[in-house]
Parts: sequence; C-alpha cells; structure tokens
Amino acid sequence: MDSQPVAHLLTIDSARLKNEDQEEAAKLFQATKEDGVFYLSLQESSFAEVLSDVDVLLTFAKNFFISSEEEKLQYDIDELGELKLNGYKPALAAAATVLKVLQFDVAREFPSLKECFIHIRQVLLLLLQSLSTSLGLPADVNLTGVHRSHIPSPDIVRLLHYIAQPARETGIPQAAHTDLGSLTMLFATSPGLQILNSRTTEWEYILPKPDCAIINVGDRMAIFLGPLFAMLHRHSLPSA
Repeated sequence: MDSQPVAHLLTIDSARLKNEDQEEAAKLFQATKEDGVFYLSLQESSFAEVLSDVDVLLTFAKNFFISSEEEKLQYDIDELGELKLNGYKPALAAAATVLKVLQFDVAREFPSLKECFIHIRQVLLLLLQSLSTSLGLPADVNLTGVHRSHIPSPDIVRLLHYIAQPARETGIPQAAHTDLGSLTMLFATSPGLQILNSRTTEWEYILPKPDCAIINVGDRMAIFLGPLFAMLHRHSLPSA
C-alpha cells in the first residue's frame, strides 16, 4: 500500500442504534454531516447474519470471477437491460471486472443471493430511520418510506474483482467520484478505498475493519438533505 495517511472514522454500533440509543444516533448524524463515511459495527447485534451473508457473497463472487469468460458473458451487462444496471462487465484498462446484481431482478437472475438483499436492506433501513429522526423529517416524508422494496429501483449489489498489477504499473482505476444513490454499504477484503479528507485535502486510505461495513452517503441524500455530506472517493489498484 502506498505511504499515504489512513482515515480515522467514527464507528457506529448497529445494536445500540436499533435500541434507539440517543448518543449513538447523534454520532451517526455527526458522521454523515462531517465525514460522509463511517464504519458500522455488525458484531453482537440482530444484524450479525449480514456477516454470514457477506461470506456467501464472497464465495459467490470468487466462483463467478474464476469461471470462464464464456460463462461470465452469459450475464453480459449490455444484454440484460438498457440501463446497464445488471450483469457482468469485463475489465477495462487492467482495472476491475464487475458483476452488478439489480435488487428487482435478483430472484430471477441470482436467486441464491435473495436473502442477502433482504438482510442488507434491513440494516440500511435502520440507518435511514435514525437519520429521519435526527433530521426532524415528518412521517409522510420519512426516508424509509421512499425506499420501498416492492417498487422497481436501481438498488444493486456490485461485486468487484480488482486485478493485481506490478507495483510500477499501479494507478487509480476509477476517477474520484461520489455515489449516486442514498447510502452505499461496502465490505472489503483488502485496502484500496481512499477518501479525500475535506479538511486536509489529502487522500486517505480506509482500511477494512473486522465485523464492520463501510457506509458512505450518496449524492441523493446530500442534495436533498442539505446537512448530509457525500465524500469524494476513489479506488487504487493492489500490487501483484
């Protein structure tokens, strides 16, 4: 890993948040306003099953990405939908191969992942409910009410396989960006995610943390809910 600084993020306890702990809710609100990204601890909570789901997703991803190109192209992203939100995308310029699984199509295309979607959604709804309360939103515009599972949406699980390169050839495979949606939940097995610290203007690595997800605020939340902040981030390539 490059000799760049490491981000020191707040860690939110999902169990305390579910128990409506006011201090934890305030810490979540602080993280979304000041950093736009935080760790969410899933250990020893009713959401611990998500950690098992992550193991399922990682096994699924490993088996998918080691399959032949012919097998992967059965899910060609250019063939599964006009919006290109669902399917397999080969690596470009030695960056990463990607499989996108659209929530509304998961039962048809990848039924083994259906339970994973349900459990992850429950965690995100907890965060949205807490933020709705902190923002003082009235019941008719509660954030959980505009994230309905029975309505088609671009909610996706993205499985990314970054291809290791010789150190002299490593670079930044993605341009710096913010995410388009509401919240992103990331599980990483190796370093690579970097954020631009808005106070120091330095790029900082976010290291994977055991039993935690990395959550970042998307543009949809930042634009429509002014106090919340979408963090600029990018992904670096691992060395071979």
